[in-house]
Amino acid sequence: MSYTEIASISTAIIIAVVFIFFLTRKNTVKQPKKTSISVVNALSAFFNGDDNTAIDILKDIAFKGGANPEIYLILGFLFRRKGDFTRAAQIHEMMLGKNELDKDFRNALIGELAEDYMLAGQYAKAVSLLQNEHQVMNNPDNIIIMAKSALFSQSYDNALQYHIKYNKITGKYIPGFFEKCMVEKAVNAANPQASFKHIKSALEKNRQCRPARIIKGLLFLKTDKVQKAVDEFQQVIEEGLLRDMNDFKNVEKAYIAAGKEGDLTNLLRQQASQGALNPFIHIALSEKYEYNNEKESAKIILESYIEQPDSKIIAAKVLAEKFNNKFIGHIVKDTYSFKCRNCGFETNQYKDDCPKCSAYDSIYPK
Repeated sequence: MSYTEIASISTAIIIAVVFIFFLTRKNTVKQPKKTSISVVNALSAFFNGDDNTAIDILKDIAFKGGANPEIYLILGFLFRRKGDFTRAAQIHEMMLGKNELDKDFRNALIGELAEDYMLAGQYAKAVSLLQNEHQVMNNPDNIIIMAKSALFSQSYDNALQYHIKYNKITGKYIPGFFEKCMVEKAVNAANPQASFKHIKSALEKNRQCRPARIIKGLLFLKTDKVQKAVDEFQQVIEEGLLRDMNDFKNVEKAYIAAGKEGDLTNLLRQQASQGALNPFIHIALSEKYEYNNEKESAKIILESYIEQPDSKIIAAKVLAEKFNNKFIGHIVKDTYSFKCRNCGFETNQYKDDCPKCSAYDSIYPK
């Protein structure tokens, strides 16, 4: 069972417990039986994967004034799961206005609302809410929200201050957060010299920071230091840091600018023959063969790679799609392509930040 499946089951159990708590809690609504039946129907819809029906039932309960605080919490969760962060925030705002909330529940709700604001891109509101609530602003999860909100709004110094505060409280650092701040500062810097400075800081912290290495190569290319760009990208390939085909396209730009496309193909062949683990080396080489109408060689490269020990999910999916291999396609259809090295979260889409643990540059191909 994958980490994501376990996480989904855990979430479902938590929701069920909250529903059951609601059903067994003393209810002061005039028609408790009707409300309870509605909640049971919502619960049934939720477990059948029908979030829309669950939302409609819970909205009806909430807006008729017959909802305990837990109903608002669940409704906000369902909106957030659908990606409707603005509606989630509205639900949690309504809930926060209720006077009967106990202290712990209110504090937890403030954190939920701040995260809604952050996910909805309302970064200033997220930070302001937590800063005005002193009893929750030192909660580690809320410090992460403030740090990320400051980062996303390009308040890099504030973001790093929150990062330091998180370390003082927990004794730990948010994985990769400093590197991400430096990379973002480099991307938004006024000139290449400033960008190089920030990239240098990121790489002094972690030389294997892939985004920093890619940006460093592109900065060399932008400042006409073509051979340095080629040298940097050669190391990126040799160290297995390609994360997707966009990375490879950036590498290819440098080799084309230097007139060394043949050297790039030879490097890919060398890495593939030595059993390189990074799937995008093999996929890129396969595409090179395919571009030259050597389709059988393109197919053999991918087949040879996925026959190696351990899972080779991405290459197998490319093989199935490009060469209509229905057997391989069926095997990998429901498998995930990327996995977080920090917490084990799995996904089919590459992300800079792990959605589960917030670690930066931790999502790697399987």
